[in-house]
Amino acid sequence: MNEFDRIAAYFAPLASSPGAAGLKDDVAELSEAPAHSTLVATVDALVEHIHFLPSDPIDSVARKLVRVNVSDILSKGAKPTEVLLTLGWPEARPEDDLATFADALGNELKTWGIHLIGGDTVNVPKSLFLSLTLMGHSVGISPIRRSGARAGDIIWVTGEIGWGAIGLEAALEDGAVDAIERYRVPEVPPLGMAEIVSAHATGSMDISDGLLADLGKLAEASEVAAHIEASTVPLARSAGDFDTAISQLTGGDDYQFLFTTAPEARGMIRQACAEIGVSATEIGHVTDGHGVHVTWRGIQQSLPHRLGFAHSEANG
Repeated sequence: MNEFDRIAAYFAPLASSPGAAGLKDDVAELSEAPAHSTLVATVDALVEHIHFLPSDPIDSVARKLVRVNVSDILSKGAKPTEVLLTLGWPEARPEDDLATFADALGNELKTWGIHLIGGDTVNVPKSLFLSLTLMGHSVGISPIRRSGARAGDIIWVTGEIGWGAIGLEAALEDGAVDAIERYRVPEVPPLGMAEIVSAHATGSMDISDGLLADLGKLAEASEVAAHIEASTVPLARSAGDFDTAISQLTGGDDYQFLFTTAPEARGMIRQACAEIGVSATEIGHVTDGHGVHVTWRGIQQSLPHRLGFAHSEANG
């Protein structure tokens, strides 16, 4: 099946937005942002052997592709609207896999209220390559950047940290099915989290490359120092000491939110997150200075050289 037949068979049925023109044109029309908000966009790619295993079911790859982009948008206090898909499909993969991928992609986009409006497909010789360019609009006047954290702010994380690392290990070793599924299809906070971030956060981002690595990015962008008590981080697997916890703190692929707020927002954050079924945990604070500083039960810890996932690494 050629490129145009594939688009017509598998992806045109997903493109219900008027601006998509049935995927029969070279450009799509973007919807306008509501008044007092800003258009935002993000792009993330998944590459076989780097971001997912060849043995991962193709429907889980489709769902993960959507979620890793959705987490970027939501963590900025914005909501997703439209998406462009780039698909590099290996010649050796069967056509049935493509049908399964498209079906899962459509269902996941529907879950988040996202419309497919265009993209590109191409045959590739070996590894599967996928990329989404996701558009959205901020809930408030502008998105919440990494660069907004201030001295005196509280540092929060949502959900549990470490499922990505634990699930990958389980997938490589035929381990627990539940852990594998959490790695393949990461949990992302619901749409309602965008309102909470927009209303209360000073700085925010998703946790994709590891909690410590991403905390370092936020601190650097904000030109502040981040201090966390690692024993308070809600880990997927309990740890008795820092050395046991470090793989979960640096593993990546969690897609939970890391954000900062003023101390007076503490009660509002807890109440608002509870109302939408999200756990939010206070793990530290921001000061003047630079870098990431970690204690475990009050004792300062030396950090490893590698604080998170490096995109040049392969995972299987």
